[in-house]
Amino acid sequence: MTPPISPEEYRRRAAGLQTAMAAEELEVLLVYSWKRGPVRYVSGYHPNYVANLALVVLPRQGEPELYIRFPFDLERARKESWIEAVKACGSPTRLVLDAAASLRRAGLEAGRIGLVTGDNVVDELPYSLYACLQQELPQVHLVEAGHLLRQARLQKSPAECALLRASAHLADAGAAAAEDVLQPGATEYEVVAAAEAAMRRLGAEAHLVVISSKGVTELVGPPENKRIEPGDNVILEIAVQRMGYTTQVARVFYAGGPTPAQREIYQASFRAYQAGVTACRPGSTCAEVAYAIREALDGGGYRGGLGAYLEQDMGHGIGIDLPEPPRIEPGDSTRLEPGMALVIHPAVRVPGVGGAFLGGTVLIGEDGSEAIHSIPESPSPGGA
Repeated sequence: MTPPISPEEYRRRAAGLQTAMAAEELEVLLVYSWKRGPVRYVSGYHPNYVANLALVVLPRQGEPELYIRFPFDLERARKESWIEAVKACGSPTRLVLDAAASLRRAGLEAGRIGLVTGDNVVDELPYSLYACLQQELPQVHLVEAGHLLRQARLQKSPAECALLRASAHLADAGAAAAEDVLQPGATEYEVVAAAEAAMRRLGAEAHLVVISSKGVTELVGPPENKRIEPGDNVILEIAVQRMGYTTQVARVFYAGGPTPAQREIYQASFRAYQAGVTACRPGSTCAEVAYAIREALDGGGYRGGLGAYLEQDMGHGIGIDLPEPPRIEPGDSTRLEPGMALVIHPAVRVPGVGGAFLGGTVLIGEDGSEAIHSIPESPSPGGA
């Protein structure tokens, strides 16, 4: 079994953040989250109930504190987190009031305090709690500090990479289970249920499976009670979380086999995926990876190349959250470094002909990249 992140690694994360705080003259870092990963990254605790949330108080000097909402979750919080001081507050407002009181007792009611309130996908701190914090600590200068965690989270440790590989194994098992039931007459519900059941049996904590059984004309979305018909171009996207870490894989299947044009689109998309993986080298930029994908697609025989039929971004970072920075797009100049985790997934649709959404998670190593999903080079007669 893949071991979880150790308390020692969490302590190193906290120490790294404290060093970054000192460089920006922050006395305290307040890390708040509901469903996204900042609290989990710092503390190990995941507020996984619908109405749950949590706040980490990390001083520049000294030990952190963890405030959670529900008293019934204290046992789990103390088991999951390396932080010794864990308190249940009962309500979101009480969470802020208790944290502010702790800062006043520590003499930290003035100066610069950094706020991490979610990430660049969702800002999770309600204005009411922000206003409460300002009222309780009127002499404090609150500054946005999410960039400190974003920077720290870009490079994954060996332990994190091991958890990502374990997650990828589950995602591939889900795709294989979906392919086993994907045939004319099956519904989207049945295909997705097969994938979810396989991943749960293997230890998935959470999953997101979206599908389009009519991939020639429709984007992926939640499953519906649509029956798969002969000739359907089926697109499946799977994201699965294992021990806090998520991977994503995108696959294409054909009910009865692809047409020649669909086979061409599939193989061109696969070559573009491979080009992106190959371009993921230390020192390259995300923009250069995007260019390699686009160049591979533009080598097709369609007017303007298949790159003219790209439907979305070509990839993004991944780890505790889906997605994470950076983005695989022409405007992202982030330079790749060993330890980064990316999803490479070109998505192409030629209206009335076929669509392909192919790719998966890639780990950046010292000398290149490692694709950690099994994605076939060409579609088979009964599937992909």
